[in-house]
Amino acid sequence: MREGVEVTDEGVKIVPAVSKYQGETFTNAFLYSCRDAAADWWRIFSSLWAQPAFYRFLAFFGFVVFVRFILYHFYYTFPKFGIRELGEGAPIGQLFGTLNAVVVIILAPIVGALTQKVTAYKSVIIGTTIAALSVFLMAVPPDMFQPLADGPLGSVIAWWLNLDLAGKPLNPLFPAIVLAVFIYSIGEAFYSPRLYEYPAAIAPKGQEGSYMALSMLPYFFAKFLVGPLSGILLAAYCPAEGPRNSQMIWVWVGGMALVTPIGLLLAKRYIQVREAGRE
Repeated sequence: MREGVEVTDEGVKIVPAVSKYQGETFTNAFLYSCRDAAADWWRIFSSLWAQPAFYRFLAFFGFVVFVRFILYHFYYTFPKFGIRELGEGAPIGQLFGTLNAVVVIILAPIVGALTQKVTAYKSVIIGTTIAALSVFLMAVPPDMFQPLADGPLGSVIAWWLNLDLAGKPLNPLFPAIVLAVFIYSIGEAFYSPRLYEYPAAIAPKGQEGSYMALSMLPYFFAKFLVGPLSGILLAAYCPAEGPRNSQMIWVWVGGMALVTPIGLLLAKRYIQVREAGRE
């Protein structure tokens, strides 16, 4: 029940709140409000460090940061990689932005319904493993995908992306990218929704809101770290001019992403908590 609201025999009574800073100027009231909000934030945040569950929470999301690198590499690294390898005008946005969104929107509710009895922790391990391994498809020499490029899958990709091949064979990197994005999206459908469930499961009663708010930290750290890392990888393996070894970009990205499922498995006994009705 909110402060100032009371249920009585006569019905609901609402007592108007009295301003905490009554009589103060707008500027002073604003400054006092900011001061009090900062004090409340510090009180709540500092109290988290006294809770054993908070260290489990930090360890869990410390591992999750690495698989989040993939998403931001698709935002920052993939466009330059795609244009340099496939040529100017390549439909990079459709290759990831459209395909990923469609697959996740369709599969997330289906996966959620099928894994209701599976713990969030296990779902995250399954999903991050699939997502991390998917990236290695772009680390494979593209020529291995030439049979797929010349077959029905290649025809579907060319039609979907409205590619004018002019009698030339489809670049085998297209099916490699499509398969990588599709499989990554399956993994994301497994783990991404559960990242918001696990903080609620691990948090002490009454602290769920604080833990849920802090669950956005992997996005912040991943975005902060991937920016400079993207530039380093592109300069080293996929420069605008000169020899390239572009597949190595995805070896590094996939290798870092594998830290998430491997770390969660090795630290399972220390991090995982029981989730009611799930195994």
